[in-house]
Amino acid sequence: MNEKIKQLEDLIKSYEKVVVGFSGGVDSTLVSFVASKVLGKDALIILARTETILSEDIELARNISSKYNFNYREIEYSELEIENYASNPVNRCYFCKSQLYDQLAIIAEKEKIKYILDGANIDDLGDYRPGRLAAKEKEIKSPLIECGFTKKDVRDAALLFGLPNHDKPAAPCLSSRIPYGTPIDKKSLEMIAEGERYLKTFGFINVRVRHFGNKARIEVDKELINILYENFEEIKNQFNLIGYKEIEIDPEGFASGKLNRNIINKIEILR
Repeated sequence: MNEKIKQLEDLIKSYEKVVVGFSGGVDSTLVSFVASKVLGKDALIILARTETILSEDIELARNISSKYNFNYREIEYSELEIENYASNPVNRCYFCKSQLYDQLAIIAEKEKIKYILDGANIDDLGDYRPGRLAAKEKEIKSPLIECGFTKKDVRDAALLFGLPNHDKPAAPCLSSRIPYGTPIDKKSLEMIAEGERYLKTFGFINVRVRHFGNKARIEVDKELINILYENFEEIKNQFNLIGYKEIEIDPEGFASGKLNRNIINKIEILR
């Protein structure tokens, strides 16, 4: 692990000045931390605030940037105003990432910074990730991929550095809870966020509220599903107040990227 970390430090140091897209997740935190460690104020760490990010994740990012004295900025824009995004096509993430990288490029050009870094790791290459195409088109550097970091490597390195979110569960944007083809609007995102925030009060760490209009399908770790059943009436009443008329518990339990399965199957068939 120390050898990989040294390789990562040397690679980022070779860039001399960078902009890092920061979300508060463990991947981009590791890149931001290492960039700040080896480049100091020549590493500009930028968080994009949009409707699809939980407020608590924004707060976490701010706390981390303050703790480690990042050269930190925030930008804000509406993803729902991005052309082709709100209609929720299967390549929605492409449009989201393209907009993000365009925003970062404006700042990089103004600050005379050549390189923009993201937090993608090797494991991201195995899932359906249309945002990777945007990264390639915009010539974004992915130092974790270049240095061979898996997700486990990222967490191990973050733990070695003592980063507070080394074991934080993956937190994809709220739009990922809405099936492709179903339009995304602010109200739906607020319902999802409120539902997941409420469920976490029961102690769940991994939780998803899959949004099907007036119906919510709840996912938690399979071994904890009994807690949902034991508190179903209370949960149902709260979800009714949020705006859901029907609530389902997914018996399979939590699985990241579940709504991508049909897309991946179709891709495999085409291959």
